Formats: sequence, structure tokens, C-alpha cells
Amino acid sequence: MRNRTVLKWLHWASFFLIAYFFFVEPEDVENLGALALATHAGVGVLLAFVTVLWTLAVVRKGLAGRPGPKLPTLAKTFHPLGHKALHVGLIAVTATGALAGFAAPYVVKAFGVLPISGGWGTDTLHDFLSEVHDVSFKIMLIAILIHVIFHLWRHFGLKDNALRIILPKRLHRYL
Repeated sequence: MRNRTVLKWLHWASFFLIAYFFFVEPEDVENLGALALATHAGVGVLLAFVTVLWTLAVVRKGLAGRPGPKLPTLAKTFHPLGHKALHVGLIAVTATGALAGFAAPYVVKAFGVLPISGGWGTDTLHDFLSEVHDVSFKIMLIAILIHVIFHLWRHFGLKDNALRIILPKRLHRYL
């Protein structure tokens, strides 16, 4: 499998995992009980796995995307900074979620099987780290929205086919 294909899989896996967290809010998880918490933790573990793989790829080879020739100077400066911010944000959201899980005063098992927390945390620490995680997630959502708008502008405004880079070839005919 080529590097570009792996990056597409990591990109879309992280997108759908983050979308899960967007549509299934922590309040929903609290109302639905232990099974929902186990699912939330399990999807968090999957996102952590994707984050580690993607971070290793970025550390090893750097950012895959390069600013296109049609981008104005300011956009060329913003392009790598925006992608680096998304990587840092992904790590921050994953790390704060893991810390909130570790600090839980109850046992947390990903998908009801993989133990994440032994339940030795405190309510105060867990509540604080959960709040930090919530804020970092909201900041990440704003960064993702800016990212999407930027690439839609590139594709449709500048007509530089930016979406063809990350979308599977089967979808190219719709662009």
C-alpha cells in the first residue's frame, strides 16, 4: 500500500471517529449508562491508535500535503501551519481524553473489554480533566471546520483540485 493511500485511510478514519464524538456527546453517554461509556472509551482507543500511526507518519516523512501553486502567499503560509495545528489538536484531544479516562473514580473498559482505568481516580480530578478534554475537543472542531472550508475554497474557488488529493478515486467523478 502506498504512503498516500495509508494517509487517506488515516484521514478518513480520524474523521469518522471524531464525527462519532460530535454526534454522541458525553451527556448522551452519561444518560445511556455503562455500555455507552464503554463504547465511548473504545472509540477513543481507536482514535488514539489512528493518532499514533498518523503522528509516526508525520514525524517520519513530514506533512504529505504541499501548498499548491495557485494559493496566494498568505494561504501558502497558513497551509502547513493549519495542518500542523490539526495534528497537535488531534494529539491533545486524544491525550486529554485518555487522562480523563485514567482519572475516573470508576472502572472504565473500552468496548466493555479492555481496561483503561482501575477506578483509582477522584471525582474532582476526573471532572477537571473531562472539562479540559471537552474544551480541547471544541477547539479541534473549530480547527476542522476551518480546514474543511479552506480546502473547499481551494477546490471550488481556486479550482486546483484540492479534494482529489484526499478523496478516494471512486469519488473523483463527482467533483
